[in-house]
Order: sequence, then structure tokens, then C-alpha cells
Amino acid sequence: MSGGKWPPVWISLLAALTLAAAAPASSPQTPITVLVAPPDAAGAPSHVIEFAQEHVAEQLKSRGMEVIRIEDVTRKLPASKRRALLRCNRTAAACIKSLGAVGKAEVVLVAELGQLRSVYRVGARMYASRDGTLITEHLIPGVREDRLLDALTQALDVVVPKTRTVLRGTPPPAPKLEMPPPPAQPQTPQATTPPKTEPAPPAVTGPAPKAEPAPTEVVATGPAPRVYPLRRWAWLPAAGGVALAGAGVFFHLQASDKHDELQNGGTDTPILDADELVSSGKRAQTLRGVAFGLGAAAIGAGVVMYLLPGDAPPKVQPSAALVPGGGMVGLSGTWP
Repeated sequence: MSGGKWPPVWISLLAALTLAAAAPASSPQTPITVLVAPPDAAGAPSHVIEFAQEHVAEQLKSRGMEVIRIEDVTRKLPASKRRALLRCNRTAAACIKSLGAVGKAEVVLVAELGQLRSVYRVGARMYASRDGTLITEHLIPGVREDRLLDALTQALDVVVPKTRTVLRGTPPPAPKLEMPPPPAQPQTPQATTPPKTEPAPPAVTGPAPKAEPAPTEVVATGPAPRVYPLRRWAWLPAAGGVALAGAGVFFHLQASDKHDELQNGGTDTPILDADELVSSGKRAQTLRGVAFGLGAAAIGAGVVMYLLPGDAPPKVQPSAALVPGGGMVGLSGTWP
């Protein structure tokens, strides 16, 4: 620096520092204040309305909004003004402006829970507090009661980003972080070893050995006999049939005794209850018929099972093989 003059480099640096100091520091966006107004819930039960309002408030907080509840605002108002505010038409601009002014909120959210028979029309509407105009809305018809909260979450996923864009503008895109490429690792040359070569085996001279033919095996085959394994168990139904026949004989004798007692008329001992004697005789006759019938069927089944062929006979197969200079014959299988 000579003669009291600044070099051009210093002048440019001083100007850059001056502009940087004069530029205002960028501050993050302030959260949007939203008043959760009473919902439009025609026909909806009170417990459904309470759960829905609490769910909407928590979802708005999780999305970075400052939530103002209507019950916190109206608690401080006179009774007449509180009734008028809660009963106003929440689709009219005057009502929205009054709600926003009392709650000191930028926007007013009105949830919809209209019940039609067994389903609901669920949604959310966002209004601007300054003039009561509708910013955005999202409605989902035909929602079951067990899917109400999911439908409200889906509606908030639509209206909250649109409201933030209208009031705060499009957020700047997140800066992309470029990861530097990993440093290349130096490769050390590896010494290569020549492959080992083994000496070839010495050639054998002389006549080639004569190959012997493979032995030929002849096996006698035939159709496998049909097996009926039920014959060995034929005694089971036969024994059961005999037991049932014995039971039938017992009931037959019992019925005969009852009949004789009824016919004799109680010569030795008087008949105390004739109806009971008749019913017991009929019961013995019925049991006799059932026992004889089942016994005959079981004996018949045992006879049929016995008449069927038994187990397959032991399989013994003859075989013969031809070998160079002779042959051989053998038997294979299971001996009885």
C-alpha cells in the first residue's frame, strides 16, 4: 500500500465482509398455530368424538404444529359467549374467524365424523383464521368404526403439508451430502510361481490284457400274488359274535322268565307292578334281538375274512449267472 491507496484485493475482501455482516441471519420457520375446533359429528357417539379429538391433537403435535384445544379457550369465556361459539356453523367464514380470534391461531381445523348407518364419513378441513376461507380438505367415505383413527391420520397426512405450503411456502430441499470416495488401497504385486510339472509315467509295452465279459444274470420273474392280510384277524369278529350271541341267550332267558311270571299271574308271589314287569320284558326282548343281530353279523364277517386268501407265500426266486469258464445257479428269497 503506497500513497494512501488500497490494493484491489483488499477492497474486494472488505466489500465481501460488509455484505456478509449486513445480511440478516436465517431463522427457522415458526410453527403454525392451529385451533382444533369441535368436529362435525352428526350421529357419532360421544366416546368416539373424544377419542378422535385427542388423536387429531396428538397427530398435529407430531407434525410440528402448535395445537390449541377448544376446551382450553372456551373455559375462560362467559357462558353465553361460550355456547354461541360452540354452536356456530363451522363452515361459515364468520364462525371460523371468531374461533381463530378467540384461540389466537393462524388456522382452524375442523374434523368430520359423520355417521351414516354403520359407517362414517371421516376427514379434516383447514381454514385460514384471518378471513375464514377454506385452505384444503380431505374426506374419506365408508369408514368402519374400527378404522376411524387410521382414516383421520390419512386425512392429516394430506391437509397438513398443503397448509404448511400455503402459509410458509415450499420448504427448501435438503442439501445433498456427497460422500468422498474411499481411498484406493495400494496393491502389492504378488510373486507368481510356475506350475509344477510331474513326469509322465513310463509307457508299458506288451500285449494288452484280455477283457473278460461281464457276468450275465438271469432272474425268473412272475406276477406278484395278491395278499389278503385280513385272514389272520378273522378270529376277532368271530369271538365278538360268539360273545354277543351269549348275551342274546341271556336276554332271551330273562324275557322268558318275565313272560312266564306274567302268564302265571303271581301264584307263588303276587305281582306288585304289572306295567314295570311288561316294560322290563319288552326291554329284554329288544336287547335279545340286538345281541343276536350283531352277533350274527360279527360271525359272518369273521367267516368272510377267514375265507379270503392268507398272506403271500414265501418268495423264492431262482437265478442263474454265466461267467467265463462256467456258470452258477442259486435261489434267493425268504424260506418258509
